[in-house]
Amino acid sequence: MATAGADSRVAELLGRHDELARLYDLIDLIDARGGALVVRGEAGIGKSALLAAAKERALHRGVTVVSTTGALSEAQIAFAGLHQLLLPLLGGLDLLPDPQRRALEAAFGIAEGDAPDLFLIGLATLGLVAERAADRPLLFVVEDAHWLDRPSAEVLQFVARRIESDPAVLLFAVREGVASCFDDADLSELPLAGLDEEPSNALLDLAATRLPSDLRRRILEEAAGNPLALIELPAAAAAAQGTATPNGRLTRSSEFDL
Repeated sequence: MATAGADSRVAELLGRHDELARLYDLIDLIDARGGALVVRGEAGIGKSALLAAAKERALHRGVTVVSTTGALSEAQIAFAGLHQLLLPLLGGLDLLPDPQRRALEAAFGIAEGDAPDLFLIGLATLGLVAERAADRPLLFVVEDAHWLDRPSAEVLQFVARRIESDPAVLLFAVREGVASCFDDADLSELPLAGLDEEPSNALLDLAATRLPSDLRRRILEEAAGNPLALIELPAAAAAAQGTATPNGRLTRSSEFDL
C-alpha cells in the first residue's frame, strides 16, 4: 500500500481525535464494564488505523487482544470466522457446560454431534469470553466484519449484546455500502466521515512535497476527506506527470481499505 513517504501512523490518525477518544474510553473503562462498537465507513476512510490504535492502547494497559479478519473466500463456510477468532480461547472448552461444549465442538468439527444450535454456540462463546476475561480483560477486533460468514456474525452479535457485565470489548470494522448482518444488529456504531479541511490539508502536506495550487485543489476535491486518497493521489499525479484520466479525474494506484 503506497504511503507517498508519509509517516503512516501519524497520517492515518490525523483529524480523528473524537473517534480515538471514543475507542479509548471503551478500553480505559474495560475493568468496569464491557461493550461493543461497530466502526463503519467507506474504503480508505481509516477504520483499520483506528482499530490498530485501539489495539495498541489495549496492549499498553495489559488487555489481551484477539483479532481476526473476515474473508470473502470464507463467507459461505459456516463458523469459519468464529473458529479463527476463538482459537486462542479453545483451551477453556472443558470449563463449559456439556451441551455448550458439544455444540461448539460440533460447529468447529472437533467432534461429531448434532447440527449446531446457534443459541448454544452463542452461550458457549459468551462463556469462553467470560472465563478468559475474568483472568485478564479481553479485546476482540474483527476487521472486514461485513465478510464474516452469517453464523459467525450472528453469534458475535449475540455475545456483543450480553458482554456489558464482563471486562471485554468487541470492535467490528464494517465497510459502508456492503450489505452485512451488522446493518440491523442494533449495536452502537462509530460512523467515519471524511476529514475536515484542516486535517485534509495537513495530511496532504505529510503525503506529498509541495504541489502546484491547482493540482492541490483538485486532489482535495477528489479525495473528499478520504485519508488514503489524500496519500495516494499525489503519487498517482506525479507518476502521470499531473495528467488526468479521460474523464478529467486523477487515479489512485490501488484498491484500499484503511
